[in-house]
Amino acid sequence: MTQQTGRRRLTAAGLALVVTLVALLAGTGCVASRQEPGQATAAVADALAEAGSAGETARIAVGLLDEGRVTGPVADTVLLDQLRVLDDAESALTTLVPPDAATAARRSTGLDAVGDVSDAVVAARSWVAVRSGGDLAGADGVPSSSDDLLVELATALDATDAALAEAGGP
Repeated sequence: MTQQTGRRRLTAAGLALVVTLVALLAGTGCVASRQEPGQATAAVADALAEAGSAGETARIAVGLLDEGRVTGPVADTVLLDQLRVLDDAESALTTLVPPDAATAARRSTGLDAVGDVSDAVVAARSWVAVRSGGDLAGADGVPSSSDDLLVELATALDATDAALAEAGGP
């Protein structure tokens, strides 16, 4: 085999690999999606519904801990799970490619609402830590009582509900 024949085979193998990769990538949809306005609005509504559910679950966990019906570690685990849901909702909104200005505005409002719920759930985790004996004395953002925390969660959930209604959700 000559050196030139070896190069041709290597070039042909490389070309075949590139063609195969392009075909695979095209089949997996790794290209940024361009959605129609209705689809994008539905994606915003879905993310906001998830954020609202996470906020409601956090509210229930705080209430159950305050009533002594769950332990601090259980409440903290529930809240940590809700932060993961909120992270997914934020990721869905962040990666959305809005097709028009109205959808972009809904996405921006949705990101703000999801951020507010996330902040409230983070505050809830701090409150749970203090309630469970953690030493967060002087830490910023730790609600002094469950009532303060529930008001913070309710405010964040109201913003989420308003953004969801704007996006055409339930």
